[in-house]
Amino acid sequence: MANELLIKNINNGNVEKFIRQKGIINNLEIQKFKSNVLAVANQYGLDKASPETIINSCYQAVLLNLPLEKNFGYCYIVPYWDSNTKVNNAQFQMGYKGYIQLALRSQQYKEINVSDVRLTEIKKVDRLKGIEFNWIQDDLERLKQPIIGYVAYFQLVNGFEKTLYMSKEQIEKHFLKYSKTYAKNKEFVVSDFDSMALKTVLTQLLRKWGIMSTEMQIAYESDQAIITETEKIYIDNPNTNNVIENNTNFQQLEENINKLDNLVFKNE
Repeated sequence: MANELLIKNINNGNVEKFIRQKGIINNLEIQKFKSNVLAVANQYGLDKASPETIINSCYQAVLLNLPLEKNFGYCYIVPYWDSNTKVNNAQFQMGYKGYIQLALRSQQYKEINVSDVRLTEIKKVDRLKGIEFNWIQDDLERLKQPIIGYVAYFQLVNGFEKTLYMSKEQIEKHFLKYSKTYAKNKEFVVSDFDSMALKTVLTQLLRKWGIMSTEMQIAYESDQAIITETEKIYIDNPNTNNVIENNTNFQQLEENINKLDNLVFKNE
């Protein structure tokens, strides 16, 4: 079922007015944006979601110059049911690949990667120097071993490098604390446990030790938020400020808006 209210906003010109006010004036790009807003709205669960939150979530992807194509795994728009207000909203979510893309784009990172860790792959633990791994080289043999944790690593262009490991138990505890959806259903709407675990260990590493570009900061601020014109609402996370002002610096991201020709902006 299509989101009839959103279709009405497309047909009466409100969506086009919104995107033009943001600085996009190319007619082809405006049509592409409207088509993809509609495609996202036709996803299961978003057909009755607030048009404002769908449009603002789509625009957030444009600002970050990240495609919404599910197979890429850079970012997603998912439905979130607010049991208090009885309203279905669109929630913007980053994928771990999106954070890696933004990090590389900053030109501050020489290498950056994430991985699961299998049984027997931890060779040595040094509280000062970190964990030393002994990776299983045979992929088929490796897949036979259970996952015991997740690790993220980066090296900056100046040579500084850092690794963060989190056990599966630590990840589970993090999810139970910071996601009401996971605490209730023991699963996520759009990603599996492993993908969300990789994102968690990566963002923890970047926030503590990495260089956070303007884009990365905005991505982190927008992650798992219901975005309106004036605020970002973190309804799924009971342990952060529930609402913050939507103060995205559009001038700093104007360069990304001008690169829309390179975007793949569609959802299956």
